[in-house]
Amino acid sequence: MAFQITRLQVEQFKRFRQPLVLEGFEPGLNILAGPNEAGKSTLVRAIRAAFFERHRSTAVDDLRPWGEGSSATPTITLDFHLDGQPHHLVKSFLGKKRCTLQIGTQRTLDGAEAEDFLAQCFGYAYALKGRSKEEHWGIPGLLWVEQGSGQALDVSHAREHLHDALQGQADAAQTAAGSLAASGGDELLEQLRTQRAELLTGTGKPRGALADALASAEEQQAQLQALEAQVAAYRQQVDQLASLRAQHQADEAAQPWVALRAALAEAQARQQALAGQQQQLAADQARAAQLAQTRQLLAGELDALKRQQDQATQRAQALAQVAQQQQAADAAVAAASQAAQAAQARAQSARQAWRAAREAAQRQALAQQLQTAQAEAQRQADALQRAEAAHQHLATLRAHAAAQPAISPAQLQALQKLDRAARDAALRRQAVATRLQFDLPAGQSLTLRDGRGAEQALQQQGERLLDSPATLALPGGGMLTITPGGQDLAALARQHDEATAALATALQAQGLADLAEAEARQAAYAQRQASIQLAERELAILAPQGLAPMQAAATEATARIASAQAALDRLPPAADAAALLLDEAEASHDAATRSEQAAAEALATAQRRQAAAASAHEAAQREHASAQAALADPARAARHAQAQDQLLATQAEHEALAARIAQAQTALADARPDIVAQDIARLSRSIEQLLQAHQQRREQLLVLEGTLQQAGAQGLEEQRDTLAGALAHSQRRAAELQRRAAALDLLCTRLEAKRQATLQRLQAPLQQRLQHYLPLLLPGAAVQMDDQLAPEAVTRTAADGSAERAALDDLSFGAKEQLRLISRFAYADLLQQAGRPTLLILDDALVHSDAQRLAAMKRVLFDAAQRHQLLLFTCHPEQWRDMGVALRML
Repeated sequence: MAFQITRLQVEQFKRFRQPLVLEGFEPGLNILAGPNEAGKSTLVRAIRAAFFERHRSTAVDDLRPWGEGSSATPTITLDFHLDGQPHHLVKSFLGKKRCTLQIGTQRTLDGAEAEDFLAQCFGYAYALKGRSKEEHWGIPGLLWVEQGSGQALDVSHAREHLHDALQGQADAAQTAAGSLAASGGDELLEQLRTQRAELLTGTGKPRGALADALASAEEQQAQLQALEAQVAAYRQQVDQLASLRAQHQADEAAQPWVALRAALAEAQARQQALAGQQQQLAADQARAAQLAQTRQLLAGELDALKRQQDQATQRAQALAQVAQQQQAADAAVAAASQAAQAAQARAQSARQAWRAAREAAQRQALAQQLQTAQAEAQRQADALQRAEAAHQHLATLRAHAAAQPAISPAQLQALQKLDRAARDAALRRQAVATRLQFDLPAGQSLTLRDGRGAEQALQQQGERLLDSPATLALPGGGMLTITPGGQDLAALARQHDEATAALATALQAQGLADLAEAEARQAAYAQRQASIQLAERELAILAPQGLAPMQAAATEATARIASAQAALDRLPPAADAAALLLDEAEASHDAATRSEQAAAEALATAQRRQAAAASAHEAAQREHASAQAALADPARAARHAQAQDQLLATQAEHEALAARIAQAQTALADARPDIVAQDIARLSRSIEQLLQAHQQRREQLLVLEGTLQQAGAQGLEEQRDTLAGALAHSQRRAAELQRRAAALDLLCTRLEAKRQATLQRLQAPLQQRLQHYLPLLLPGAAVQMDDQLAPEAVTRTAADGSAERAALDDLSFGAKEQLRLISRFAYADLLQQAGRPTLLILDDALVHSDAQRLAAMKRVLFDAAQRHQLLLFTCHPEQWRDMGVALRML
C-alpha cells in the first residue's frame, strides 16, 4: 500500500502562530533544513499529533502557541496519497476540536471514526487516557525517529505487525510452525515456563512444592536416623551397664589404694630426714658467705692504710709545685695592671675625638635634611598645582558634555537597524513593483495618476515603478488603467510604510532629522567621552589617590623643614679646630675601646689566676698537714696489726667450713631429694585417681539405670516403624514432583529450541533486507537479531583476519545509530512488501557520524528513498547537498 505526504500546513501550533504551508513533497527523499529553533522538531511533532493524538484529548497543552491564551486552536492540515487515492486530513485541538478525513471525492469521515480508520491503516493505537505514548505508536513509532533517539530501538510495540509481515514471506509449512514465534506461541511457552518456575529455579534447583516435599522427606529421614541412633544407643547402654557393674565389684574387693597409701607414708618420712640435712647445709653456706665478706673488708682496710702512706708523699710534692705557680701569678698581675692603665688613657682620648666628630656629622646631616625638605616641599607644591589644574579641566569637560545632547551606541544601532529595515522593505517593494518604461517623441507627454491622486508628467524617456493601481491619460482621450500584480505587493507596501514610519518615530523621539545627524551626534558624543577619559587618565597620573593626599603631603613637607631647622639650632656651635671625619673617629674609638677591654680582661684573668693559685696553695698546705697528722696517729699502727690478725683467723675458719659443705653436698646428691618428691607426688595422684574412678563408676551405674528405665518406657522401636511409613509416603510425593519438574524442563527446552529454529526461518527475509543495506556501511559484516526481531550483535572481520562479534550496545553512539537506522529501513521494506503503508522520518539523525560513515549512510538513505518516502530534517544543510534533491530551507 503506497503512501506519500504531498502537503503539510500548521497554524497556531507551538512556535507557528501564523499558517506555515509546506507542499510539493517528493515521493522519495525530502530534506528540510534550517538552523536551531527554526521549527523542524515542531513539524515532526505536528505529524505525530495528526496521527497519534485524539482530537478531543485534554493532555496536549504542549501544542498551544507560545505565549497564547486558552482560546488558541492548534490546527494541522495534511494531504497524502494512500494506495493511489488522495486523502485530506484536518485536525484541530484544544480551542475548537475537530477531525475530518476526506478520502477521494466520495467519502468523508469525522471525529473518532476518522482517527480509528487511520490507526487501522497505519498500524498504531490510541491511548485510553492522556497523551499518546511509545507503546501505542506501532509501525510509525518504529519508522519515525525523534531528535536524539536514532541510537535507540524498541521493536516490542510493532512486533506483531512485523510477525505478520514475516509470515507473509514464509511458505505454508513455515507459517504453520511460525505460531511458536508469534505472541500465541510465546504465551504457551511462557505458561510452561511459569509452571516450571513453580518447581525449579532458573539454575534448575528445586523450589516451591518440590522443595517443600524434598525438605519434608529429608527432615523425616533425619528423624528416622535419629530414632535408629537412639535404639542403637539404648542397646549399647545395656551392655555398658553390665560391664560397669563387674568393674565396680572388682574394685570393692581388691581396694588397690591401700598399698599405695603405705608406700606414700614411707616416702614422706625419707623426705623429712633429707629436709634436716638441707637446712644444716644452708646454714653452713650462709656462714661461709659471711666469712668471705669479712675477709674482703679486712683486705680493703689494709689497702686503705697503705694508700694513706702513699697519699702523704704525693701531697708534699703537690705543695711545692703550687708554691711555684703562686709566684708566677703574682708577677703576671703586676704586668697586666700596667698595660690596663695605658689602654684606659688611650681610650679616653679617642672617646673625646669621637664625640666631636659625631656632632660635626650630625650638624652636616641636619643641614642636608633641611635642603632635601625644602626641595621636596617645592616639588609637592608644583605637583599639587598641576593636579588642581587637571581637576579643573576635567570638571569643565564634564559640564560641557552634560550640556550637549547625547546618543548611545545602542540607540544608534537601533536607528541603523530601522533604517536598514526601511531600505530592505523599499528594495523588496521595488523588486515586486510593476515597471513602466516609456519613450515619447519630442514635445509629447503623458499624465500618470497614482492610486493616491498624485499626478506626474511623463516626457522623453524614463521608467516608473508602480506598486499600486495607476491611470495613464492617453493623447486624444481615453484612460489606461495599470494594476500591478503579485500577491505580496500590498503586504510589501505595508511593510515599507511601517518600517519608514518606525524610523521616523525613532528619529523624532531623539530630536533628529535623519540618520546622518544621529551618526554625527554619536561621533561628537564619542569624541567628548574620549576627551573626558583622557582628562581622567591625566588626573589619575598626576593624582592617583586624589588631591587630598597631595595637599597633606605638601603640608607635611613644610613641617619637615621646620623640624630640621629646629634640630640644627639645638646643636652647640662648631669647634675652631677641624674635627676628624666620623668614620675615622668611630674606627679609632672602636680600636681604643677594644684595646681597653682586652687589657681589662687580661688583668681580670691574671687576677683570677692569682686568686686561684693562692687558694690552691692554702688547700695544699691543709692537705699536707692532715696527711702528716694521720701518719703520726698511734692508733693507726695498732689497727694495722689487729686487721692482719683478724684476716688470718677468718681465712682458717672459712677453709674448714668449705670442707664440711662439700661433704654435705655429696651426701645429699646421693640421696636424690627430687626423686623422693616425685615419688610422693606420683603416689598421691595414683591414690586420688583410683578413688575418683571408683566413685565415678558408681555414679555412672546410677545414671545408666535411670536412663534405661526411661528409654524402655518411650517405645522407641514403635516410633521408628511409624516414622518409616511416613518417610516412604514423602519420598513417593517428592519423586512425583521431580518427574513433573523434569518433564516441564524438558518440554521448555524442546519448545525453546523449536522456537529458535522457527525464529531463524522467520528472520530470513529480514536478514535478507539487512544484508541489502549493510554492505554499503560495513562490507563483510553481518547483524544477528534477537527474539524480539531487534538487532542484537554485529559480526565482522578484525584487523588480524579473525571474526569478532560485538554486542550492539557495546558499540559507539554513532555506530549504534547507523545500524539501528539500517534496521528500520529493513523493517520498512518488509512492511511495504506486506502491503502496509510506510513513511520514514529522521529528525537530525547521523550528527554523530564521521565523514566516512556519513558518506556510506548517504548511499543507504538514497537507496531506501527509492522505495519509501523519507523526510529528513537537519540543521547541517551543507552535509546533504550531494543527495541529488533540492534542500527545502525553513
